[in-house]
Amino acid sequence: MIDSETIKHLWTHKTQDHPWLSDEELLIDRGEGVWLWTQKGKKVMDAFAGLAVVNVGHGRREIAEAVAEQTMRLAYYPTTRQFSNRPAAELAAKLATLTPGDLTYTLFAVSGSEANERSMQIARHYWLASGHPDKYKVIALEGGYHGATAGTFAVCGIPDLVKAYAPLQTPGFAKVAPPHPYRDRGAGTDEALVQRRVAELREAILREGPDTVSAVILEPVISSGGFIIPPLGWLRAVRAICDELNVLLIADEVITGFGRTGRWFGVDHERVVPDLMSVAKGITSGYIPLSASVARRRIADAFPENAKQENVHPNTYAAHPVACAAALANLRIMEHDGLVPNAERMGRRLLEGLQGAVGHEPIVGEVRGRGLMVCVDLVEPSGGGRPLDAERTSRLDRKAWERGAIVYVRGTVLRLAPPLCISPDEVDQLVGIVADSVRELGKECGR
Repeated sequence: MIDSETIKHLWTHKTQDHPWLSDEELLIDRGEGVWLWTQKGKKVMDAFAGLAVVNVGHGRREIAEAVAEQTMRLAYYPTTRQFSNRPAAELAAKLATLTPGDLTYTLFAVSGSEANERSMQIARHYWLASGHPDKYKVIALEGGYHGATAGTFAVCGIPDLVKAYAPLQTPGFAKVAPPHPYRDRGAGTDEALVQRRVAELREAILREGPDTVSAVILEPVISSGGFIIPPLGWLRAVRAICDELNVLLIADEVITGFGRTGRWFGVDHERVVPDLMSVAKGITSGYIPLSASVARRRIADAFPENAKQENVHPNTYAAHPVACAAALANLRIMEHDGLVPNAERMGRRLLEGLQGAVGHEPIVGEVRGRGLMVCVDLVEPSGGGRPLDAERTSRLDRKAWERGAIVYVRGTVLRLAPPLCISPDEVDQLVGIVADSVRELGKECGR
């Protein structure tokens, strides 16, 4: 058994998200489907799929076998200087059949952070190649999270997360508010809210100067900001503004991609084709790190096929053959097992179950979701919709753990994003765990 002296060498040991548990109790030993076992034998449901990553579930032998086979055949060779490998080429071609529209050119990377960096870099090189050298600024959304690198921190819309790096920030990154129906709709309609927020986006681009703005980057569902689900129509409106002002649209599908929202990609709900799409997480279900930026044909066409001058510099592990083999096996599972439509069905079951179970609790402001991204937004029981104190909401992590599930509570929101292979019975178990936890917290808050 791994002890605390061994675990303390991990830097993340210093982040006490669960101070009521020892490090040894938080060591995850194995997983199967939607379930995990700690090294001490406790069985818990993985109700956030790690970090909304393990879409096909834990313990899929098909992926392990694909990894082993590819490791023996070719474990590594770089894809710089125009070299390639079989799994990378096959995966890029496969993605071209899944991504919307003419998103058909893929630059592979390792992490979601890097995928977004690559998307912004491709956008920058596109404008340079197109004769617009002054277009470099990127507009992002408040509450949005796009990674933990210097470039992605610059577009991060969570101030507390990036304030330590303020002296390192590069200029040219503006933020606008997303449409948050629960908090911002008021007595108006979703359509009016979308129009108001789109007008603010347009004003921001005009204020910065369209001749200096490279791209708008956004998540179809704003995850870290609290599972903010913009009304349908928002993405189409943003697409129209970007087209009008000659600005690229980057869709950050790191979390929403590969079935999480009940469609292959979050933008599919509105049939919007972004100019660049960043993907990661569900591309391999986390079995091996892999990410990518996928570009439209017109973006790729700005760079001649016979060019000898490098544009976006690939990294050492770009298009790693073993990671790409894992991704291909992962996508085969998703298609064979029908996990995208299952995410839509189970997401509806989870949403409706929680709405019925806790939707009228005094500390619940709203239960919302899209596919298997479902959350409970918590408020003070005294009324008025004021967010529940974060110290109180943080207790839900422990309450759910003690009942047998790992949930993700940040700020005022309890978030759920289980593996897409979750069954109806497992959904119902999760509803029961969350409902009992929320009701217990409600009693403590003096409802």
